[in-house]
Amino acid sequence: MSQQFIQRVVNWIANELFIKGLAESKTFQRFAVHTDKHIQKFKKDGVEQLNSQFDELHKQATKAAYSTSSSATSSAKGSGGGKGVIQPPKKPMEGIPGFFSALGKVIRKDLGLDKK
Repeated sequence: MSQQFIQRVVNWIANELFIKGLAESKTFQRFAVHTDKHIQKFKKDGVEQLNSQFDELHKQATKAAYSTSSSATSSAKGSGGGKGVIQPPKKPMEGIPGFFSALGKVIRKDLGLDKK
């Protein structure tokens, strides 16, 4: 118990000396202000750069999505065979049969037996 008390007293004294010493130091104050300005500048620049990259990515994704869907529908209309038609995914089988079906597909894929 006395060891904890001594440790707390020493920590308190050290903190008081360091905090008061640094708070009164003009050099440390200049360093802190200078560092804060740089951090704020980098944060602002980083956020702006990140936002511009997200905007560009969104533009490219939108352009790709619309160009893919329009070309797929036009190819589906022109081909007549129905292979280029985009359809919603089929719901997998449920329950035990669905589990074993999915497991079989994964095993065939891992062994290279799947033709797809």
